[in-house]
Amino acid sequence: MISISPERFELETPDHVQIRLTRLRGGTKGPVLVAHGVGVWSGMFTLETVRENFAQFLVNHGFDVWLLDWRGSIQLPLTQFTLDDVAENDFPAAVDYILGKTKADSLQAVVHCAGSAAFFMALASGRLANKIRCVACSQVALHFAVPPATELKSLIRLPELLDAMGVRYMTPTDDTEYRVFQEAFGSFVDLVHHECTSTICHRLTFLYGHLYEHATTNPATHDRLAEQYGKCNITAFRHLAQLARSGVATRYDYGSRENLKRYQRKTPPTYLQPEHLQLPITFVSGAKNGTFVPRSTELTHDWLVQHNGPERYKRHVIAGYGHIDSFMGSAANRDVYPHFLEQLEAYPA
Repeated sequence: MISISPERFELETPDHVQIRLTRLRGGTKGPVLVAHGVGVWSGMFTLETVRENFAQFLVNHGFDVWLLDWRGSIQLPLTQFTLDDVAENDFPAAVDYILGKTKADSLQAVVHCAGSAAFFMALASGRLANKIRCVACSQVALHFAVPPATELKSLIRLPELLDAMGVRYMTPTDDTEYRVFQEAFGSFVDLVHHECTSTICHRLTFLYGHLYEHATTNPATHDRLAEQYGKCNITAFRHLAQLARSGVATRYDYGSRENLKRYQRKTPPTYLQPEHLQLPITFVSGAKNGTFVPRSTELTHDWLVQHNGPERYKRHVIAGYGHIDSFMGSAANRDVYPHFLEQLEAYPA
């Protein structure tokens, strides 16, 4: 394996939020932007508990890797934000910074979960026009299909109820600010989830659905869940619940009166603008994904094929894998990473 010392860059978005990029110079291929989901951080790509993590995999194949910690990272100060904020600010700022540093004309991207949704919102709204050479999408893009439990929590507007109670964030880890609430939360999830003995794991399942298959996640990774997962702000949860209810990527719903002020209409507009997505995209879903079920990428893939033709788009469903184990699974370098690599290798600079 190639050992590379990371280079870190702090940057400020147009709306004055601090985000971070970590560069691993594996070679002349790239640059490749890699983005995590919400309530995690870029450490999901640099795990020490697997034989070959995703960042090392790309470095070993000669890529110039840029790991983005956008405002949903647990390594950054907690803020309230919508995915619109991320699409409008974080991804355009990160892409421009990388292109400026590398002097490249365009970059490639591997994007995951809520980070993928926000990236596709930025793409579909034209904010990244002519700057992205190809995309490898993990688990979800512009359409949202969720398991029944998530659908129920979205329909009863659980995030809105928690927001009204003054809850600013949710976390799977132990928490001193909401100690009594978190202990009660842990006792409840331990009653209903029995896949393992970890309360953090059970809280994760309640918050996001089944994120990973225990069969694909080695004990060392499972034992260190608290290092990878943390606080997710309640506004982001509200937006994700709205997306689950609508089924498609829409701007944040502030209510009819505020929507009229912001959007000049009572309901928020969608991001479904296929003309900005005429570039190579590979969609990857875990067959057992319990966060966004595989139909999520199927819907976006088929919608793009309908509007732009089939030439640019591919889709893979990985047997035996769930949601985040596509990156954090002990054998993901053998079973999943090659599908991302295939897309990146097909569109060199």
